[in-house]
Amino acid sequence: MAASNKIFKQGFPSFFKRGSLVFVAMLFSCLCSANNLILDTLKVIDSKHLQCTISWENSWKLEGVAAPFNHDAVWVFIKYKQANGIWQHLNLNGDSLFCDSTIIETETTTDSKGFFVKRKTSGSGNISAQKIIISLDTTFPQGDYEFKIFGVEMARVNTGSFYIGDGWAQKSFSRGDTLKPFQINSESAIKIGTDSFTLRDTGEYDPKGSIPLQYPKGYFGFYCMKYEITQEQYVDFLNCLTYTQQKNRTITSPDAAEGNGAFVTGLSNRNGVSIERSGTDPDVPATYGCNFNKDNVFNDPLDANNRACNFLEWNDIAAYLDWAALRPMSELEFEKICRGPETPIRGDFAWGTAASVDANTLVFDGSDSEAVSDKIPAGSGIASYGYLGPQGPLRAGFAANKNTDRLTSGSSYFGIMEISGNLWEMCVNVNTKGLLFDGLTGDGILDNNGNANTLNWPSTDADGAGFRGGAWLSGVLAEFRDPAISARFYAELKPDSRRNTAGGRGVR
Repeated sequence: MAASNKIFKQGFPSFFKRGSLVFVAMLFSCLCSANNLILDTLKVIDSKHLQCTISWENSWKLEGVAAPFNHDAVWVFIKYKQANGIWQHLNLNGDSLFCDSTIIETETTTDSKGFFVKRKTSGSGNISAQKIIISLDTTFPQGDYEFKIFGVEMARVNTGSFYIGDGWAQKSFSRGDTLKPFQINSESAIKIGTDSFTLRDTGEYDPKGSIPLQYPKGYFGFYCMKYEITQEQYVDFLNCLTYTQQKNRTITSPDAAEGNGAFVTGLSNRNGVSIERSGTDPDVPATYGCNFNKDNVFNDPLDANNRACNFLEWNDIAAYLDWAALRPMSELEFEKICRGPETPIRGDFAWGTAASVDANTLVFDGSDSEAVSDKIPAGSGIASYGYLGPQGPLRAGFAANKNTDRLTSGSSYFGIMEISGNLWEMCVNVNTKGLLFDGLTGDGILDNNGNANTLNWPSTDADGAGFRGGAWLSGVLAEFRDPAISARFYAELKPDSRRNTAGGRGVR
């Protein structure tokens, strides 16, 4: 269940020709390789079928065996373009995936935007390279095409009851008749009131009316990204956009000089996303890469490729999730992701206790093995949250390795990393605009300006979105603790500007 502390990237281009069709298969490692996820050997079989191999480390399936009684998985999706065209999302034939393996199986989706790969039988350990044949939803006409295949590590959040609120954290949810936690045991609408079956109305930060049926409560199962969006992931995203779309998803113009940071010229606060090759307004997009060590050798092993990506605002997060055919989480889902079915305790963090250690002492900084050497007392979990440590986010899965447990890796109940601390998570909150959210999944397509265009998500003004979970510059003090699961002090602060402490992840 723990993430490996040794990661690397692997990929190479291959060229295939089938009759009058020329396919250029661009192979990329997964979008989050904290468990050495590799999607490799992409081949074109014919105009309706592709083949790839997949492998990753530290996989698990524990249904009916042991807590957390869930499994991990990889969300796989594909982008393609014709020669001199723009990248588009490739729809798959969800009924026609072939995987002749005793180790893994695939899980299809009704919208055909991608598929999950997961362990077939109970157990844990590494998944060796397994072959998958992918059936496409359409037959390609004659022409030249390029393909990119991506994978995102996920963990299953099981169907079931859970609690929101801990009775102490700032602006915490609670029952209507007391400050005790409120139990969610269905996806039914939740009323505001003064009894044990309703949510408390304090007049501040609470739902503006009952939480409607369509708003995702978190009772039904879903998948959540194991890690916050990494800098490598965001680079891969930018490299699939047009010039105009890139301009709106960064701060620095895509036609700026090579080596400039995409968000800040000086690559401050540990963000190394940079312009590798300048674009030309309006037709030629830039090429981006990771360049944390500023040597202009992009994406090398010391460029913090797998570090969580900060300086993101709501429109960046929403666009990435729409592009990847994922969706934002609700703030009710956020609490379930952290705590699972466990009973809340005062000021608890994602690892299940109220005791914490700040990750301050870096080792292997910027490398694929970036970690910390801070000692963790019994009963405490670790997170990046204080005022004295590295002035920016750490690597996804920085505290986890094959020898760590939930506390010493800083993991949530379901095996999801850094959801307390590192970067603020962006969630759909329960104000008037947020309650319009119905959990619709992104379709892989953005508008011409690079914005998400999925119905009923918070719009470009970010009204309806907010922050949960704390970040590398958050306080854990006697009177408050921003990274606490139930803390909602910033739940209604609109994420409408790019902060050095803000990132996020998605669910499906």
